[in-house]
Amino acid sequence: MKIMIDTNVVLDLLLKRKPFDEAAYKIFKLSEEEKIEAFIASFAITDIYYFIRKELSHEICIEAITTLMEIAKPVSIAKKDIEKALRFSEFNDFEDALQLQCAKKIKADYIVTRDERFLKLTNKAITPDEFLRL
Repeated sequence: MKIMIDTNVVLDLLLKRKPFDEAAYKIFKLSEEEKIEAFIASFAITDIYYFIRKELSHEICIEAITTLMEIAKPVSIAKKDIEKALRFSEFNDFEDALQLQCAKKIKADYIVTRDERFLKLTNKAITPDEFLRL
């Protein structure tokens, strides 16, 4: 099973945001154990660094991102992906549209997110808890 993991779930894990960090940890553990294939959008890595750097040293951030990319493969975006995302009329949040395009690109079964708007826009989006119940 392939899943796209939204930035908010990655931050739950790395920043140990209670009570969401436990579900995020379990999902990443499933990927580490190769029970699922997890992916993150490559463009999200700068956002992830920005937010974790507020609380952690540069060295720890680099280590965290390096480990993250070993567990969840980055999905690159190209001009055509941006163009496709721009045409998703149901999305008025461009980042969500790009996340969806990345999920389509890798043929993900689900997009794991806690973003309430995202959850309402596509049936591929599910919460971390919903994913773990599957």
